[in-house]
Amino acid sequence: MNRFLILIIGLTFIWNPVFSQEQNNSNHFSIKIKEKESKNKKKINLNKFSLKKMFVNTDLNVLVGATQFYGDIKQWDHIPAYESSNNFFEMKEAIEISFTKKINRLFSVQTSAVTGRFGGLRRDKLGIPNEIFDPYGFYEGTGEYFVCNFKELDLQLLINVSNILDFFIMGGSSDKFEIYYKNGIGYNIFNTVNRNLESGHYIYSYGYTDEVQDIGGRIKKSLLNQPKETVYIYGLVIDYELTEKFSLLFDVTKRRGKTDKWDASISDFSNVVASEYDNFNFYSFGVSYNIGGRSEDKEWISPLEGLQKEINSTTANIEWLSEDADHDGVSDAFDKELNTPMGVAVDGSGVSLDVDMDNIPDYKDEDPFSSRGAIVDNNGVEFDSDNDGIPDSKDLENNTKIGSIVNQYGISVSQISATGDNISYFPSIYFESGSSYINTSNLKRIATIAMVMNNNPNIRLEVIGNTDKNGTMKHNQQLAHKRAESVIDYLSSNFGIDKNRFEAKSNGETKPLSNEVSSQEFPNTNTLSEINRRVDFQIIP
Repeated sequence: MNRFLILIIGLTFIWNPVFSQEQNNSNHFSIKIKEKESKNKKKINLNKFSLKKMFVNTDLNVLVGATQFYGDIKQWDHIPAYESSNNFFEMKEAIEISFTKKINRLFSVQTSAVTGRFGGLRRDKLGIPNEIFDPYGFYEGTGEYFVCNFKELDLQLLINVSNILDFFIMGGSSDKFEIYYKNGIGYNIFNTVNRNLESGHYIYSYGYTDEVQDIGGRIKKSLLNQPKETVYIYGLVIDYELTEKFSLLFDVTKRRGKTDKWDASISDFSNVVASEYDNFNFYSFGVSYNIGGRSEDKEWISPLEGLQKEINSTTANIEWLSEDADHDGVSDAFDKELNTPMGVAVDGSGVSLDVDMDNIPDYKDEDPFSSRGAIVDNNGVEFDSDNDGIPDSKDLENNTKIGSIVNQYGISVSQISATGDNISYFPSIYFESGSSYINTSNLKRIATIAMVMNNNPNIRLEVIGNTDKNGTMKHNQQLAHKRAESVIDYLSSNFGIDKNRFEAKSNGETKPLSNEVSSQEFPNTNTLSEINRRVDFQIIP
């Protein structure tokens, strides 16, 4: 009885944390306080102490389940047994109501009230009788079974295993699942009766007043007079959060009694040791309801949880900064052109290169060397109103007769021949690196040359091939000559101009045009190489 009173007093102190430790004590020395000072003191507002605040981080739990006994009277070590003759099953029912108070992220305190039954049976083995605890000689020799009714008050400490894992493995636990290990002590009040397996006749009991062979074990003693024992508790609890208020609980708890009397059968009642104490498991399932809400104090936040959030945020930012949908080497966060085609060169902001700055990117520009500020068409080619091969931005004579020979300013040579200036202009044909193929960007230039040749049947042209400095000198000499012949073949086959009116010549890499171009106008060295990959024309006197 004394242990029961001690447990009740302990629970009272745990669940009343609002009691002040500054109550008046008559044994203390009295201290006189001036009237003015006492008036300035703030009065304690008792309205602040509400039931809801007292139950912050407190859960009410209701669990139901089955018990499984381990002791002297048990048929098998692990699985439960069943006797069909009297419809007896070793698994019994129990119910638990508990309050759980969270102290911090790792520790909680729980008080429980449990009531239910547990039982067991044992049959005589063939030819080997069981050792039976039979003080009255009531055993009939076929086997035995017992049923124990119990009521219990527990005090337990719960450790949040999930949050402990967070200290070692960031993100180790789910936001919905929490696993607790619990350990504690309880006060168990019980009454138990042992009977013959087939007939159900009385053998022995604790907590009953009647001890008669046929009908004994029917009249229970009063609650205060029933046997009481200390119980040691340990187990696991899984908490699955459904909402902010409700959770599902899965509980597996072992209760080891400091007794060998639960099954009304003592194997050696003169010398019972701890290893022979009876025990039973309680497998339960239930619901948890949060009474006073959750605490939002800073001490509830694990340092590693905050660090994990920062890491997740940083990781998300890094992933966002590293995303590059068009694979142009510039992340989407800074890319001003998110759909650049694969392989197209871009600047630091992800915009396709536009060397001549005519607003037509180089990969679409059929004339990547337009004059700065010139008006171009959708293909990046400057307008040439009189089709003399000189774009309008440089043409000083924009109404030249079609097919006329003009100089670099678009002026007909015939009109300025008197001044002695017989320098004529023919547009150059440009090539890709290492290639002698004439692409579509050169068609207007080729057409201009063809018109000049057809309108001036007496002139002959020297077709001069050039290359950049990539490759050996011998190779470039051959490639330049091949480019010149490719232009001659194209003019002959497509415009019917006699090949005898052309002479192919190769400069190779010896006369690069880039040396004559201002580096300020074309700062890109690759552009200069493109300028050097060309075929020029010169009138043969």
